[in-house]
Amino acid sequence: MVKPEKATLAAPIGLVTPEALDRAATSHGPKWEEEADACNNLHTNGTLPQFNPDALGVNVENGTRSFPWGMEWVYPCGGMPMSTNRTLWPVNGGAVAFQPGWFPGHRVGFIYINIGVTQPGELAPRNMSSNVVPPFQIVGPSNDMYDGTVCLPQVPLPAGLNLKVGDNITIQVVETAQHGAALYNCVDVTLAEPRDVVRVDQSNCFNSSNIGIQYLFTTTNLNGSGASSLHRPSSKMILMSTLVAAVAFAWS
Repeated sequence: MVKPEKATLAAPIGLVTPEALDRAATSHGPKWEEEADACNNLHTNGTLPQFNPDALGVNVENGTRSFPWGMEWVYPCGGMPMSTNRTLWPVNGGAVAFQPGWFPGHRVGFIYINIGVTQPGELAPRNMSSNVVPPFQIVGPSNDMYDGTVCLPQVPLPAGLNLKVGDNITIQVVETAQHGAALYNCVDVTLAEPRDVVRVDQSNCFNSSNIGIQYLFTTTNLNGSGASSLHRPSSKMILMSTLVAAVAFAWS
């Protein structure tokens, strides 16, 4: 697939949903930009949007918003305005896909996925304190910008939150880069019945062969028996078999 002339969002982590991947897989050029803008659904950092929707400035070029310089490093969501175009996401958990190599310098990184819940009467989550999968490491092909997608087909929601259909949540993906900075990206979703959401399969949730995944562990002696897994992902986090496939978000 031809690389688009211009990426809509200059995000170090490209966060997408299967629904958006379905729409974008056949998109190019300006249409690709529209689909990328629709699926990323990024929202603001700092002053909550209910007080000031544009609390932090954004760059606009040809009518397209992009990350302000350096703002991708700022908690919680990299400085973009909150989306008014929410994606439907299953109330029992669903897929999360992202692209860790949009910018140079990210051959190795730690990935965290959290959610924030928008409470009744409020327009934005108060925090992103609910972790939904154990942290893990990604290993890319080089420190140059690289294509490729990571997809977790079944990211669960925390049982204690008692979320229901119609609730608004924000999914946050954090990539801790090898130089120590953390990179933030978010998607705003509305929880829905699974039957109302695009079905996840290997056409819209796949893992590129050039990106590896490693589990985190602790050890007191690498040669002894002290090594133990910090968090062994549950069967729900087992990744789908790797496919060599290209969509509009995976440059080739």
